[in-house]
Amino acid sequence: MKNKRHLAPVAGALLLMAGAATSAALLTGGSATAAGVPSSAFGIELSIAGNGVIPRTPAVSSTDGSLKSDSLIGLPANPVASGGIVNAAAQNGAATASVTDLTVGEGLLAQLPAELRKPLTDGCTQVTAALAGPADQLNTALSGALSGVQGALDTIGSSTAKTPLNLSALGALDVTKLTDPTQIKALCDVLAGNLKVVGAGTVEAKCTGTTGTTTIANLKALGLPVNVDTKQANQKVKVFDVAGVPPVVELVVNRQTANADGTFTVDALYVNILDQIKLTVASATCGNVTSDRARVPGDAPAPKPVKQHVPVTG
Repeated sequence: MKNKRHLAPVAGALLLMAGAATSAALLTGGSATAAGVPSSAFGIELSIAGNGVIPRTPAVSSTDGSLKSDSLIGLPANPVASGGIVNAAAQNGAATASVTDLTVGEGLLAQLPAELRKPLTDGCTQVTAALAGPADQLNTALSGALSGVQGALDTIGSSTAKTPLNLSALGALDVTKLTDPTQIKALCDVLAGNLKVVGAGTVEAKCTGTTGTTTIANLKALGLPVNVDTKQANQKVKVFDVAGVPPVVELVVNRQTANADGTFTVDALYVNILDQIKLTVASATCGNVTSDRARVPGDAPAPKPVKQHVPVTG
């Protein structure tokens, strides 16, 4: 079964969707029964402060072993994430999922009241000026500027602690301990809304039986490239990985799990921002079912997800 959906207007989307996946061959016959645990896949799942914001979308499950696939363009409305083309497909013993043009956290603080944003903006303006100033005055200038940023973060953390956009973890982020100018600038760019917290060109997970692979193109966190070997399972990355400073972003790349029910799952990318925003991107689970319905000769193989990038609006 193949579904196509549009959740955001995108120029040229119909042309891209035309090749999103190979349609499953039509099956004949009446009802069928199946035993076992099916393969399944989904493109994205998002929660904020423990509340589900985007359920597993698009989600497919091959309950009879035949190919099931679904695609959409753009993510459902939410305050923190956007994407391009999202694919999910599953059949007996195989599954795949992919997301293109992933953006997480861009302009996140823009949702805050102006009176909370202004001290942070002012502090980051001072940081930028300090970084551009004379080298012999850098440490002194940065010390004062970072103290201002820290005070603004503490205020935002306490003010949002009991709101839907809970950013209380910002208060635990001791930016005064950051010493790398590149990291300091990247953090201020994110806080100012000029950079996405996490971004990737393409994120894809595939599984076959009890093995899986992950492909991620152009992965960045806080504007900095994330260099990780996607061939290795369960690669964990912290940004920033600085002693005494809680990370803003924690990533798990190529998360692989042998489940108790005998299935095998590959999550291409798991994102945790400030322990509040949690996102699973491109998840494929391989299982098997047996059915009394005979396989029709020429059933289509697993689809090849579209990998082109498209401009996303909204």
